[in-house]
Amino acid sequence: MTPTDYSEFSLGKKDYEPDSRTLMMAQFLEVPVIPTTWDFDKRRAKFPIRMWGNNMYGDCVVAAESNHLLRMERVEQKRTIVLTDGHCILRYQSLTGCEKPGDSHDTGLVMLNAMKNWRSQGYQAGKRNYQISAFGELEPADGQQLRRAIYLLGGVHFGFALPASAQKQTNLGYWDVVTGPESQPGSWGGHAVFSCKYDQDAIYVQTWQREIKVTNSFVRRYCDEAWAVVDDLDKWRKTDALDIEALLAKLRSIGATNIE
Repeated sequence: MTPTDYSEFSLGKKDYEPDSRTLMMAQFLEVPVIPTTWDFDKRRAKFPIRMWGNNMYGDCVVAAESNHLLRMERVEQKRTIVLTDGHCILRYQSLTGCEKPGDSHDTGLVMLNAMKNWRSQGYQAGKRNYQISAFGELEPADGQQLRRAIYLLGGVHFGFALPASAQKQTNLGYWDVVTGPESQPGSWGGHAVFSCKYDQDAIYVQTWQREIKVTNSFVRRYCDEAWAVVDDLDKWRKTDALDIEALLAKLRSIGATNIE
């Protein structure tokens, strides 16, 4: 099989932007003993594996949303929703003003801004609009916190300052730390991915219609932001995974929701 030239693919994560109002999600996650390995998709009917247009557009942030939305709605609706590359591209275009790949507005997204829009306006897919109730940051250097969020919340959105060395490694299905000029953070660019699987040595991310094993050392060096999402607050009232009352109090304090 001829290797794919991933250097020709679009990335699309803009630089991390902080906001003092952003929730630190670890404050609201309970601390159970979690499994040493976890795969949300295991023993479930297969999910669609899509490119989400990210080989042409810099829409990786919305691609990560799309991979997560499929899984959140499978849990909530007990079915696979209709979500296509076209829906992902339309959302990206609405957020950026982009009309075609590579135009002056095809410049990617700030993950925080996309999260805010997902919560306030929603992800439109045909006649359905999917909104999340809350989102929050995670500590990229805390591997246990990241795994706890993947296990409890069904997945985490990772932002990487990818080194050029990851281009060839993508064909091999892994990202790991190397030395040399191609190892500099961001020398390839910023990229957002979704993960719902981990083991002790790595997390496994979904991007460009494939799964990539990302070593712990790679995460520590190149992950510059990580985000957790809470879809339906009412559902979480019935679980021990989240301190829902503390989360609601914080959301109200920053004017983020009127949910009672």
